[in-house]
Amino acid sequence: MRKIVILGTLDTKRDEVGFVKALIQGRGHEATVVDVGPLGPPLDDPDVSNERIARLAGWDLRNLLRTPQRDQIMEAMGKGAGRCLLDRYQQDELGGVIGVGGNQGTAIASMAMRVLPIGFPKLIVSTVASGNIRPYIGNKDIVIIFSITDLIGGPNPVSRSILSNAVGALLGMVEYGQRISLGEGERTIAISALGNTEPAVSYAVRSFKEKGFHAISFHASGAGGSAMEELMEAGVIAGVLDLTPHELSEEVVGAGAYVPVRPGRLSVAGRLGIPQVVSLGSLEYLCFGSRESIPLGMRRRKIYMHNPYNANVALSRKEMTKVGKIMAERLSEAKGPTAVFIPVKGWSVYGAEGGPLHDPEGYRTFLRAFQNHLHSRIPIKEVDAHINDGFFVDACVEQLNTFMKETRS
Repeated sequence: MRKIVILGTLDTKRDEVGFVKALIQGRGHEATVVDVGPLGPPLDDPDVSNERIARLAGWDLRNLLRTPQRDQIMEAMGKGAGRCLLDRYQQDELGGVIGVGGNQGTAIASMAMRVLPIGFPKLIVSTVASGNIRPYIGNKDIVIIFSITDLIGGPNPVSRSILSNAVGALLGMVEYGQRISLGEGERTIAISALGNTEPAVSYAVRSFKEKGFHAISFHASGAGGSAMEELMEAGVIAGVLDLTPHELSEEVVGAGAYVPVRPGRLSVAGRLGIPQVVSLGSLEYLCFGSRESIPLGMRRRKIYMHNPYNANVALSRKEMTKVGKIMAERLSEAKGPTAVFIPVKGWSVYGAEGGPLHDPEGYRTFLRAFQNHLHSRIPIKEVDAHINDGFFVDACVEQLNTFMKETRS
């Protein structure tokens, strides 16, 4: 038997939450209902009241409801629900969590669930799951299932199916899933990746496996790099080959589909003293959706359509200078062994000579700013190769392997 928490706004979703609770208890698990709806008392008493959730966020519920900003009310309920979940998790009294909600309930439940570690079972049935859900999920492994119907008036033939499937999915994770763990002597290397650097990453993964490491690649999609850095903080990652720090460009420019979910890309490994080798993969462009999603002010730049739904847009020289400066400043703060490897013949498939985004002067602009602001103790190694060349990857892998040996001895 495991203890499952159900998050719901009981003023509007009481019957659906009750249906979910019965299904969980029918499987022999303990179900605890947490009312995260701030707008009124439910018809039945929950296991954890909305008054209690507000207090956990530092508010009296009546005073909170007098706040004119609705977003502040929702943020407080999310914060309080998160504290409720984290307390139960830390006391080993939580096996999984499921939320049922519309827009507001999804926002509150997702805020709460994001306090839980990656690998812990968490799921939301939501009316807004078919839209842009990155603001809800962030860089967490929250499963979101589209409710198909609105969640009003209690379970119906359609919502019964969706809610039952959702409970089945959650209990499958609870009963059969595995948490993230490392065996004795196991060590992991994180590698950042995009399609433009996939050959290099695949080569590096094989090389590190041959050396006895677990090599874990993270797609530099904004959420991927942020998740990678969260796992560094969780102690899961022992070394980093940041081949593709693309998200830094989008963070610095403040535009693109892959802006990191957590700010401060390229800061975490250095702050924690984790050995890192860093390259320049895909820093020379921004990613957008369809051609129509590109900001008007950027439409005269070099553009290459990766596919009909993904546009690569070149950085300006001014932006290249800024990215180089900030990258150098962040790496200069590193407390652990750090080295930077520069592939002279190209940072990505599209940025190589003859590629649609090739810009030699832009690269020189970046490198001048980077070299002028990087601390002298951090070596810069230029390799006469493309980032996807095996010779270049070998050099990066060997350097990081040397760092790993030095830190272990």
